Amino acid sequence: MLPSGGGIRVAHQLARGLKNHFQVKLYRPEGGSSAGTDSQITESVIPYPIWQRPSGALKAIAPAFLMLRLACFHKVCREAAKKINREADMVLVHNTMPVAAPPLFRHLTIPSLYFCYEYPRHIYEKDIISRTDSRFREALLSPLEKLERKMDLDSVSNADNLVTFSRWMKQQMQTIYHRSAKIVRPGINTDFFTPDQSAEREGYALSVGALWPFKGHETAVRILAGIEEVRRPGLVIVADRGYPGYREKLISLAESLAVTVTIRESISDEILRELYRKAEFVFCCQRREPYGLVPLEAMACKTPVIAIAEGGFMDNIVHGETGFLFDGTVTDGTSVLAGMLSDRTRTSSVAERGLHFVRKERNLDSGVKQIAEVIGKL
Repeated sequence: MLPSGGGIRVAHQLARGLKNHFQVKLYRPEGGSSAGTDSQITESVIPYPIWQRPSGALKAIAPAFLMLRLACFHKVCREAAKKINREADMVLVHNTMPVAAPPLFRHLTIPSLYFCYEYPRHIYEKDIISRTDSRFREALLSPLEKLERKMDLDSVSNADNLVTFSRWMKQQMQTIYHRSAKIVRPGINTDFFTPDQSAEREGYALSVGALWPFKGHETAVRILAGIEEVRRPGLVIVADRGYPGYREKLISLAESLAVTVTIRESISDEILRELYRKAEFVFCCQRREPYGLVPLEAMACKTPVIAIAEGGFMDNIVHGETGFLFDGTVTDGTSVLAGMLSDRTRTSSVAERGLHFVRKERNLDSGVKQIAEVIGKL
């Protein structure tokens, strides 16, 4: 039960890939994402009558409603565990929207594996992520946050085994949960994300991610503003959802810095692929990204990547080899980008090596084989 984005892509890819190793059945709450029409994957949907996020009149009592929804989700997980215990030999559990680690594990009697995509970042990374900019509303959400933290910690402590995306996430899980996790690095569909030799680069930079402050679009705008205007690329931002008011803030910032920005929302994968193929380069400025499929998709399209040197990006991007890294400051980002624009031969060579890396090391089969090996040892 995940929103659109990298997490749900990984969950679907694993389900489809693991059917070649195991008999796969998907258990999901009402409102969760279906695996589609794959006849080899059966689905079981557990009723969850209040899965929707509060809207309309419910927004006025959102903190209380969200606590009720979370309590209801616990019941959903208990019912799911009963079915899973009867029908399965082992279970792979993914992150969920209501709470990062679903309260399923204490009710399971079969071997379990929790794939932790991320911990509740709004709890453990308050310096960069906040649900609200209102202190009053933050106080109202405090009881909900305490319940989320308790439920998440309890769930992880009851999981038999843990896996996660990257060295960064492994380290963070040790710090937060005091448990060790194996690393499984998912890949991307290198048959779909491919270069197009006939496509011409159109002189824009691309930044992909929700319109949230910690996704780094603002950093990308400021870095571009540091490039002399005569050779400054425009910026295309692709987003699937957004923080209220942040779109307007980005546009206003770009206008004040004379950076041309175009925002595309809720586009198809085919259009996203074309944007990758025609971009001069792709920004990955997300703060402490747990893993990051965006740089892998860009590399697979032979488009150079410039990324912040933190989080899961460090597992896939080697500066000057598979992509380019900067230290997170606008000054260093502008310096690195200026070097990329000045030495096109080197930038093209790095993009070529990035393409070979993804095809060899981060294809779909590589990630599925890794998780299948872990599951086989449960």
